[in-house]
Amino acid sequence: MNVLDRHEEIPGLKNEYLDKIKLVVNRHTDKVTLLALTKTEFNIIQDEFGNMLDITVTCEHIFNNKHLVVTAVVSRRQI
Repeated sequence: MNVLDRHEEIPGLKNEYLDKIKLVVNRHTDKVTLLALTKTEFNIIQDEFGNMLDITVTCEHIFNNKHLVVTAVVSRRQI
């Protein structure tokens, strides 16, 4: 059973981001890059997965008074 089988859907988070995060959490890859995140989506990822993943923002931008996390790299937390 995969770690994220219980996370079928997370309100406010696009399935494409969740699918990429599942790859990291379930050890199919070491890291993924998420593009065009909103600050809200970034916060959801931190809240849901911050205890098992390292999340590094590599580019941020404010557009039309909206804070965007343009690029974030999600990697498995090293123990």
